[in-house]
Order: sequence, then C-alpha cells, then structure tokens
Amino acid sequence: MKGQQSLEMIIIYSLAIIVIGSIFYIIFTFFPSLTGSTTQSSYSGFPGFRVVQQGYISSKSLFYIEFQNLLNENVNIDGISMIISGTNYTNFVCSKTYLPALEYTECNLTSVSLGSSFNGNGFIYYTPKNISSSPVIASSGNIIN
Repeated sequence: MKGQQSLEMIIIYSLAIIVIGSIFYIIFTFFPSLTGSTTQSSYSGFPGFRVVQQGYISSKSLFYIEFQNLLNENVNIDGISMIISGTNYTNFVCSKTYLPALEYTECNLTSVSLGSSFNGNGFIYYTPKNISSSPVIASSGNIIN
C-alpha cells in the first residue's frame, strides 16, 4: 500500500516536471523576444568560404569573423571589409594571411563601435596562389548581428 502511494507520487511529480519543462522550452524557442534577444548573429553568402562564427563583443569593441577556405586551392587573404550603415570598415587583422585549402583563420576588427544590432555586407578579398598574375577576387556575403 505505501509502496503504491510512493510510486504514484513519483509518477505525478515526474509528469509535472515534464509539463513545466515543455512549457519553458516552448516559450524560449518560439518567443525569443521574451528572453531579451530578438536577433541572432548570422551570415550568408561568402562563396568559396565557410563562415564558422562571427560576432561583436561590445565590451572589447571587437568584431570577429572566423572562416574556412573551401576553394580546393591555397590562397592569400588580401583583406576583409565590412560595410555597415554606409561606413566601410577595413582594418581587420587576420591570424593567417596564407590560407591552404580547408584551413581556418580568424580576422578581428578592433576599436569599433557597432552597437548591439546591425547588418551589412562583408567581403573576403583573396588571391589564388597557383595563378601568379591573378587579380584580387572578392567573396561577398551578408552579416547580421
């Protein structure tokens, strides 16, 4: 008798926890504005490169972008630029400027005040290493923060 009551109590509490957890999951998944974050950092485009992550750290006035070379050839990274609200930001410093195929690099833009929410166009300028007279090529994409 006591064993059955204990089992019923455990089942009731377990179901209550599952229902409450499901409600929180639904709220945080489908109503992100209730948690304070309305937009999520994202990116699109950049053919030939896979953007792994990007974002803005306002406490450090730092924008960063990390990407992988998917071009099946080695390239020199000649520069990164980003146009936000008509302002062109070009003072990015990359951890690697020579990027073999499938390798990663991170580029940082410091001392910049972008605000908490912005969007614009980004460009990765590169030169393929197997063509000596190749012009600089740009891979463009969109950045949303």
